[in-house]
Amino acid sequence: MEKLKITLWSVFFLVPTGRGKLNDLLSAEEFESVFAKIYGLSRTATFDIKTTEAEHYRRFMLQQRVAERKSGMGTGCGPERSEDAIGRAPRGLNDGKGFVFISHKGEVFPSGFLPISAGNVREQKLAEIYRESPLFRGLRDTAKLEGKCGSCEFKEICGGSRARAHALTGNPHAEEPCCSYVPKGYVQPASRAKTATMLHVLQGA
Repeated sequence: MEKLKITLWSVFFLVPTGRGKLNDLLSAEEFESVFAKIYGLSRTATFDIKTTEAEHYRRFMLQQRVAERKSGMGTGCGPERSEDAIGRAPRGLNDGKGFVFISHKGEVFPSGFLPISAGNVREQKLAEIYRESPLFRGLRDTAKLEGKCGSCEFKEICGGSRARAHALTGNPHAEEPCCSYVPKGYVQPASRAKTATMLHVLQGA
């Protein structure tokens, strides 16, 4: 990729919707492993790297930087680049939060992976749909997040993939199914632990 002199590598993480199959979805542990590889590469790569539908990479990256500062490594392990070095938003985006997807029929969705319509640009102004629709307002309200995501100290910078939560549970406010991080003091209900175990079995099938 460096030989091609690219500016950005956008790494897409699967949302099991449409042609995306559940059996192809990485486990929470595999997500962390990929995050580690991406972060390591980002320290030396000549191009920027961004993730799509892997909002919890922001949590991973912040944890790594804190660990580096505590160990005295600081920022001396790679080239210094601002987070928005190529003009990207300084804050992370999420489904319906800084991002919309408009279909060829004019339907407005929180993302291309979250198939719940908030309105149609043929009937309403896009800005009105984005700012006022109950769906978009709800997705931007972190107080509505459930499970681990609702209790997580990183929910304002992460929030998990709302598309993946909806794809696996039918609830766009459910916890990110592919995050291994357990918030401080959080005790997982037995019902959710059983669901997580079933998901792990299905992914390994």
